[in-house]
Amino acid sequence: MNTKHFKGLVAATFTPFHPDGSLNLEIIPSYAGMLKEDGVKGIFVCGSSGEGLLMEPEERKAVVEAWMPFADEQFRVIAHVGSTSTKTSRELVRHASAVGVDSVGCMGPCCFQPKDVKGLTAYCAEIASAAPDLPFYYYHIPGTSGVYVKMDEFLEEAGKVIPNMAGIKYTWSDLMEMMECINLDQGRYDILHGHDETILAGLLFGAKAAIGTTYNFLAPLFNELIEKFQQRDLEGALEIQKKANLLIRIMLSAGSAITGGKAMMKMKGIDCGPCRLPLPNISGNQYIQLEMQLRQAGYFSLTGL
Repeated sequence: MNTKHFKGLVAATFTPFHPDGSLNLEIIPSYAGMLKEDGVKGIFVCGSSGEGLLMEPEERKAVVEAWMPFADEQFRVIAHVGSTSTKTSRELVRHASAVGVDSVGCMGPCCFQPKDVKGLTAYCAEIASAAPDLPFYYYHIPGTSGVYVKMDEFLEEAGKVIPNMAGIKYTWSDLMEMMECINLDQGRYDILHGHDETILAGLLFGAKAAIGTTYNFLAPLFNELIEKFQQRDLEGALEIQKKANLLIRIMLSAGSAITGGKAMMKMKGIDCGPCRLPLPNISGNQYIQLEMQLRQAGYFSLTGL
């Protein structure tokens, strides 16, 4: 399969909830408009940032459908279909294909993890085959999934048996391995860098696109970093990475990237509501403290708020 490779920033979107925990899909039009205005080139829906594994399949379908009116060549949609059940994942793949997503991504199973390349390939092949014409990305995030398999070896094996194998959302710290995946088979696979705090290193190692949580609310800053990198202004790009990482550290102090990220989205005018358990939620006082820290760190001026 000749997959059109992504370029630029892809936001791992949050799922908006009402205070009672039900879906709040009414804010997605304004959410989509903000991301497009900020120069985001695509979205990864119902992944870890989107709390997909904490949602029912019908909820995940509804979220994907709510985003689809805003999809186009400049704003591509990847639907995450990972689950504890391959049957559920196949159902989500078929739905994603029916509503016209650009591609699907799938995290490794968070229980009974495959221990080798063949086991992971068999798992992915079962899911990807539910829509054999739809590009399939493996979501490599071993810190969450617990699946520690070498990705270059996985691609070599998966490429033989998964015709729609498109690439990897690579959210791991082994940049040498990521580079080997990028260079494999003359750049056949689309490798999307997954750690916002090391995007500059990812670009240096050959990544052309990145998927991340903070691109929801820091996209202009990261687009400036990419522009400086392309202009070979590495010192300027590094200074932006330092600024972004300070904001990321403050975001994580809220308890999780999703908790802090949703709070920062609210500050930007898009209220995505609470998180689902077991994720923590912050109190009103914690929100005020977070806002003060971000203000001192320059979040509002850096993002034009």
